[in-house]
Amino acid sequence: MGELLLEKGLISKIALNEAFEMQKKVKKPIGEVLVGMGLVTWDEIYRALADQYEVPLLERIPANVSTQVLSMVPTTVAERLGVIPVEYNPDSKQLKVVTTNVLKVPKIKRELSFIINDKIEIMLMTPANFSTLYKATYGYEAGTESLSIRQSFDLDSPTTEDNADDNELLKEEDETPVARFINSLIDISIKNDASDIHLEPYEKIAISRIRVDGVLGHSLSYPRKVHNSVVSKIKVMCQLDISEKRLPQDGKFYIKKAGEQYDFRVSTMPTIHGEKVVMRLLKVSSSKSELKDLGLSDYNYKRFAQLIDNPHGIILISGPTGSGKSTTLVAVLNQLNSEKVNIITAEDPVEYTIYGVSQCQVNPEINLTFARYLRSFLRQDPDIIMVGEIRDRETAALAIEASLTGHLVLSTIHTNSAPGAISRLINMGVDPFLLNASLLGVVGQRLVRKLCPECRLESPLRDELLPYAEKIYPDKNEFYEYNVGEGCSECRGNSYKGRTGIHEVLINDNRIRDLIIAKSSEYAIDEAARKGGMRTLFEDAIQKVVDGITSLDEVLRVVGHERQ
Repeated sequence: MGELLLEKGLISKIALNEAFEMQKKVKKPIGEVLVGMGLVTWDEIYRALADQYEVPLLERIPANVSTQVLSMVPTTVAERLGVIPVEYNPDSKQLKVVTTNVLKVPKIKRELSFIINDKIEIMLMTPANFSTLYKATYGYEAGTESLSIRQSFDLDSPTTEDNADDNELLKEEDETPVARFINSLIDISIKNDASDIHLEPYEKIAISRIRVDGVLGHSLSYPRKVHNSVVSKIKVMCQLDISEKRLPQDGKFYIKKAGEQYDFRVSTMPTIHGEKVVMRLLKVSSSKSELKDLGLSDYNYKRFAQLIDNPHGIILISGPTGSGKSTTLVAVLNQLNSEKVNIITAEDPVEYTIYGVSQCQVNPEINLTFARYLRSFLRQDPDIIMVGEIRDRETAALAIEASLTGHLVLSTIHTNSAPGAISRLINMGVDPFLLNASLLGVVGQRLVRKLCPECRLESPLRDELLPYAEKIYPDKNEFYEYNVGEGCSECRGNSYKGRTGIHEVLINDNRIRDLIIAKSSEYAIDEAARKGGMRTLFEDAIQKVVDGITSLDEVLRVVGHERQ
């Protein structure tokens, strides 16, 4: 490549020699070194390669690749060869694919021709464009570096077999293919703002998937025979027992990337093909989130702020797993935290560390439960108590007792709506009179993906949504909604970027108190809450559709239609 760039007049001999010296230090491909030093661009390199090897260069990223075209090349084959199928011409029976590796063009053409039994046209693409296209087509930005790391596993090495000696693995340096593979997965996940990494073994291969904006997608596949080594390496990082493969284990580790600390909560679980690993990523800076950062509408923000201004009582955050309840509690604690108040929490696990708050870790193995902590908290002179989750009648009763003795209690409960939380507590066996006296309100919430502001599409609001929009914005005459676009470089071809919350804030008033005493149905409580000013999750979501924050398709995926 160096000689080619010299021949094209893109770099000087002196600059090339400097790049070779730098390459010895950083141990990266010469092209990456040249670009990093600012001597050439990837576009210049690939134009020169295309001209030299007479392989056309695809400079524009295809707007859309059909799933039918993608299915023509198995994902494992596409990853192994480093290609992406982009177009198929049924008339000429020719499949067009792109790659970043010009030296593999003959091998790619030979193998793909054999697999699909059709003609193959190969085009070059710069690494940046290839990575963006990979994200848009397969779901996540694996990039050529990750693909090459996956390919670098020495499949014949005894330390990568299923029966590898785990003790030998501990002696390996961090530059081994296994360590580089794990680091690459972590980099991919951080780059894509993923919340979880899944490593799943199957009969012949193992795959990794990452959850981005609440949606799981395929990231990489790798040889099944190296999966045990990958799991063992992760166990070493978590200080878990690498010899125990029959029982689930939990652990944690942390890393720093670009000045940001990430905590990883790791869970291993035995399956019929080996141990499955799930790693949850927690960005430490998220522990500083505030109530205004949660996506609350002005209307709901005022109602929520009204609840937490109370000196005592109980406030519940409701929603299913993964709806952002813990993040909301952290934001509330940050808003209430000061030197003048004593805040104590019981959590399972402690996910975000908050300065100035006494946080306690639940440990059921030694009978250190939420209920046991609550009994101790009342002797610790607290002002505010946070209980990670109300799971049973005992915890609920103690939390209510704490709120009745002059403390503000915050907790979460797994229900599908805010009114459903009240019905759930009554069904647990909580005394309605005590619940009536202590409950301040319930905040129901979900997380929806945000539309990319650069490529979203505007259209008139459909008729069935007009009543909701007119209720929220009575002074507006024209309403629009926004839908997903074709994807762009800003959203990496995904049409969505990030997530925000949608909420319903139920405030306990006289109507609802009467219903609690009567042990009324969830439907009756829902009706009373709406009359008291509660906007439902669907109504709040429609406001975000009208504001261009999310799409109706996303709302229906997360919330469904309005409750009747």
